[in-house]
Amino acid sequence: MTHGAGRRARGVEREAREVGREPREAERGAAVVELLVVFLTLLLPLVYVMVVMADVQRALLATSSAAREAGRVYVTGADRVDAERRAGVAYREVLATYGVGAGDARAGMGLQVGCPAGVGAGCAGGFGPGAEVRVVVTYRVPVARLPFLGAVAGPGLTVGATHHTRVDRFRGLGG
Repeated sequence: MTHGAGRRARGVEREAREVGREPREAERGAAVVELLVVFLTLLLPLVYVMVVMADVQRALLATSSAAREAGRVYVTGADRVDAERRAGVAYREVLATYGVGAGDARAGMGLQVGCPAGVGAGCAGGFGPGAEVRVVVTYRVPVARLPFLGAVAGPGLTVGATHHTRVDRFRGLGG
């Protein structure tokens, strides 16, 4: 090998090394950008769905418990006015236990009371031995949310629960 050929070979090696360095330096930080893009497009929506589903589950538990307790409390009231008042108090307390405020417009309770045929004269005006009580509790779970602001106006899922109960037929006979 001649002296000039050796210089050319070394020059080619040097160029190859420099060319090899440029792409690595140009791609420096690309993995971080790719990770952020994947994180934002895949993980954030997944977390959002999990948060909404947790709210739906909380609302299901709250409505079910509130309906059950309001019905139980209603049938133990002294008269219809007292029973309705106590059912309302139980409804608000149970919802508050699950983080739903007393004046929340997304929550609602309905009481339907009546005396079925054949229960006797003791059941009058939807209250008394044998009266049937149906409690319906609903709650609208907001789906549209903004970080640090919470729920905003928009679509929502309405969940609800119904509880049927009956005033004891032998209530008031004394003992």
